[in-house]
Amino acid sequence: VIASIILATAIPNFSGWRTNSQIRAESNRVHMDLLLARMTAMKSGRNIVVTFLPGSNSYSILHDNNANGIADTGEPLSTRVLENHVQFGFFGPNMTDMDGNTGITETVKMGPSDIVTFDPRGQADLSGVLFLIHSDDASSSNDRLRGISIVQATGSAELWRYNASLTPIPWE
Repeated sequence: VIASIILATAIPNFSGWRTNSQIRAESNRVHMDLLLARMTAMKSGRNIVVTFLPGSNSYSILHDNNANGIADTGEPLSTRVLENHVQFGFFGPNMTDMDGNTGITETVKMGPSDIVTFDPRGQADLSGVLFLIHSDDASSSNDRLRGISIVQATGSAELWRYNASLTPIPWE
């Protein structure tokens, strides 16, 4: 009986811990890939193009040696699929971004497309934001939501955690 009570309380706690761990690890991986793309562009003197594919919960990283924005023969291209039940998204009809812009409806917003290019100076061709959510939360809550913002002028990518208790900008 005592073992049953302990298990009944431990299983939900473990499930929450696992979900937190998965969203944290996957958002860190995407964030690190963006930082590495920027550093690689600076080190190699070549553009690095990151294309987000929200419909397939994946993104690609292209070493664009001739700066044409297209994967040509001989240019390294890698594709990453979001893992551990993490997907591009957020709960609700819209979101407030890290700059306080409200009414965001796209899970990946990089200017007019879902593509960001880092140039040899380390700058991004535009500013943007993407949102990552665990599939357990996608239809119920933004409690574990993560966001990554990219600043055009510096090319920096910053990882954020959603906190609904913060107003007017719910990111820390």
